Amino acid sequence: MMVKPLEAGTPAIVKATIPALEAHGVTITRTMYASLMRDPAIAAMFNQTDQANGRQPHALAAAVLAYARLIEHPEKLEAALSLIVERHVAVMVKPEQYPVVGAALLGAIKTVLGEAATPEIMHAWGDAYRFLADVLIAREASVYDERSALPGGWRDWRAFRVEKRVQESDSVTSFWLAPVDGKPVLRHEPGQFLTFRLERDGINTRRSYSISSAPDASGYRISVKRDPQGLVSRWFHDRLAVGDVLDATPPAGDFTLAAIGKAPAMLVSAGIGITPFLSMLLAGKGGAEDGKRHLVHGDHDLHHMPFRSALAELATAESAPEIDVFGTLGQDRHLAMPTHEGRVSAEWVFARMSPDTHVFVCGPRSFQRDLIGGLSRLGVDRARIHHEFFGSDEGVA
Repeated sequence: MMVKPLEAGTPAIVKATIPALEAHGVTITRTMYASLMRDPAIAAMFNQTDQANGRQPHALAAAVLAYARLIEHPEKLEAALSLIVERHVAVMVKPEQYPVVGAALLGAIKTVLGEAATPEIMHAWGDAYRFLADVLIAREASVYDERSALPGGWRDWRAFRVEKRVQESDSVTSFWLAPVDGKPVLRHEPGQFLTFRLERDGINTRRSYSISSAPDASGYRISVKRDPQGLVSRWFHDRLAVGDVLDATPPAGDFTLAAIGKAPAMLVSAGIGITPFLSMLLAGKGGAEDGKRHLVHGDHDLHHMPFRSALAELATAESAPEIDVFGTLGQDRHLAMPTHEGRVSAEWVFARMSPDTHVFVCGPRSFQRDLIGGLSRLGVDRARIHHEFFGSDEGVA
């Protein structure tokens, strides 16, 4: 697909709207989402918790502002575009949905800015949205084609049956999934996630969960923490039984070790944020040929921590990765790895980093923000800090 360039006057006009976006961006995105939520097919792609608490409107407002500021230098948006593509492919965004979203965005700009939204501004933003949509559609089509062509790959939704449920702790349950068609599945890159289409029992949404198993052509494991306030996590725990069928898209996400090659990595997690790192370590990452891997994990009560046996096996295996665990209720000297009392801190992580270490962070949003902010203040280049924000904390904590 050839992407038509921006019109000559578009960048200057869009940049001239930056003050308006700074002042009214969140109001614009809230207005846009209010329009989109009237379409059940589109509403299902968004996390309603993040809609209600304002996370998505604020995130989109920041993204629109960043696009306006960098519209003359789209190469600087590469990381953000890659993340958007991964998320869109995960929930099966279709090309025909882009005009619907574009109309909602332009309508919101006109509604919020009123007479200030002149015909010239509306035309320029229409062209800017068209260009971005074309870029995303082309890149997403390429990803769809690439993943469907890989061994075990597929396009669109695929049915998986729950083969086994495993109670990992009082609040965490793992679900082992095998394809209903009995054919091989795409071996995921450790750190990727699966997205599920949930349309039952009063639920109509898409939800992503990290794959917690090693790459395997026969199926996947996801591990879900029960959130008393989380409608979807409670459904997994209370309603999803062995033999039930779920629809899922191919593994997606770029929160992987592939980008850093043999550079050393510290995998820092809290709560259920450990799941992508389990996949990384169970896959054999951490041997000398892959670069040094050091897992640093924090939990509330180490005596009731999920995956205790898996971590013990990893810690005592040949060529074992380094593993340190922190417990806010104290140490557990029965674990086969060093334990520490308290919370994981940026200072502790920083003191054990080498100049070329990359840090991967996953866990509750507050944990990620505190750790990333602390490492940044200590002088760690943000390019060496990788994090995974899901649609809600129930996906990562």
